[in-house]
Amino acid sequence: MKEKIGFTLIEMLIVLAILSIIAAIAYPAYQSHIIKVRRVEAQGELIKAQIQQSSYRIINPSFLSQAATSGLPLNHPHYQFSVEHASTNTYTLKATVKPSSNTQNNDDQECLSLYIDQNNNKTSDGESDNSRCWIN
Repeated sequence: MKEKIGFTLIEMLIVLAILSIIAAIAYPAYQSHIIKVRRVEAQGELIKAQIQQSSYRIINPSFLSQAATSGLPLNHPHYQFSVEHASTNTYTLKATVKPSSNTQNNDDQECLSLYIDQNNNKTSDGESDNSRCWIN
């Protein structure tokens, strides 16, 4: 008699169950990683704008007050960037999660808005420290 080659239904169900368990564990970790990567990307944009602000201020009497001229991206898919305040001696740059960014809106509440100023102070609302959001 010839031996049949293949998988039984029970074997297939066991493999499917194992894959489901692995996926259930891995997917939240993946989502968390994506949130952190996008936050770091926004932080990088803010730091680039800080450099632009410093360069501009060296030869001008005040800091840049427009997002477009300060080097902040205008069409970022997950964050809205702006210059909240700019004067002769100070500025504040802001990155806020866009409402349309479903994954990014699952970030920690205090990390949804990132502010940074000329002294490299990192806050969630312009006053409350959220430097922990800047740690990778």
